Amino acid sequence: FWLKCRVGICAPDHAMPPPLPPGPLGWAHKVQANPVVSLELFLDLCCPFSAKMFAVLERVAPAIEEKHPGKVQFRVFNVPQPWHAQSSYMHEVALAASQIEGFQPWSVHSEIFKNQAQFFDDATVDKTRKQIYEELAGLVAGQADASAQAEKKEAILQKLAIAAGSGNSGHSMQQTLKFYVKYHRARSIHVTPTVLVNGLEAGEISSSFTEEQWMEWLMTRL
Repeated sequence: FWLKCRVGICAPDHAMPPPLPPGPLGWAHKVQANPVVSLELFLDLCCPFSAKMFAVLERVAPAIEEKHPGKVQFRVFNVPQPWHAQSSYMHEVALAASQIEGFQPWSVHSEIFKNQAQFFDDATVDKTRKQIYEELAGLVAGQADASAQAEKKEAILQKLAIAAGSGNSGHSMQQTLKFYVKYHRARSIHVTPTVLVNGLEAGEISSSFTEEQWMEWLMTRL
């Protein structure tokens, strides 16, 4: 019986397969056509160690691009860690803004990382979900021109709105978040930050890597 169910024989005819992403996941610093080194950076916006790594890579990525144009691909993947309940909200806002014209995904994530302490456990324990969304959306919208900030904030919040009576259906970003969670689970990513290089984990890379260490590590592979 269980074997039949596993191959789908017992599934009803109308059963639909899970949805698939409409395009490649991840947020590139710069999309490269044929990189020699492809780095997948699995980061949590609420993780101090992820923030530390990202801050260094903001200097490393343009530096290595200047020395070796098109050779290295940096791509960030969202990994909300469940022991920080607000982490999902942080990622949802980042994902929502990244789908809105005028926002650059890398810059959106950078802004949240730089201000992540405002959303640590002790800072959010007494706040509601809506309050956290409001603060995050305002923070990210601050990247826009002053005349457009209110509009951009509202656009982000609209993507996170949950209709009354919709039960557990969530908001319009829920499926996108699921795609990212499935992506890192399928690759057995548990710790943040984790870095995959050309598809395999590079265990020697850590959040303590300096800009010089990153450059030396990358140069030996080019």
